[in-house]
Amino acid sequence: MRRARKIKINHNTEFDLDLAPLLAVMVKLVPVLLLSSAFVQMMVIETELPQVVSEAIQRNDEKDKPTIVELEVDSKVGFTIIVNKAGKESTVSVPLKDGNLDLPALHQKLVEVKQANPEVFKIELSPDSKVAYNVIVKVMDEARQSRDSKITFPVFDTKQGKNVDTKYMFPEVVFANMMEG
Repeated sequence: MRRARKIKINHNTEFDLDLAPLLAVMVKLVPVLLLSSAFVQMMVIETELPQVVSEAIQRNDEKDKPTIVELEVDSKVGFTIIVNKAGKESTVSVPLKDGNLDLPALHQKLVEVKQANPEVFKIELSPDSKVAYNVIVKVMDEARQSRDSKITFPVFDTKQGKNVDTKYMFPEVVFANMMEG
């Protein structure tokens, strides 16, 4: 019977680990990371809202099934407003006008949505990747408050115990597709 040959491993040997390539990569990556961090910025625009509106936003967020208003912006189709209220979803479309996004029509539709849902102050914005930043800012301006001073929206003031009027429609804008690119 043949005996199995045992392989001897010497654990006491020393070897030189060449870290030069790893250090070379790190030296090249550090400036790239520093430069890229200067161009990637997340901006938050702090705005002062009336206390009544801030409380209404907080009350709506604390609900089990809050009403959610989504606004999709597609440069080829136009605007799509999706309202999800208690599990029921309704959709309003604002098509392009002469090949451009129709901001006045969007404002009018948002006023109608706000009048139907006065307790909602937050909108989830989903712009297409091809929509320019200045257009996104204009859309946020259209959604922020009513342009007509005669149009106001009721909001319940807990301190006074009654409804008060505000011009704010959707001052809290959240980007819903931020991680998509």
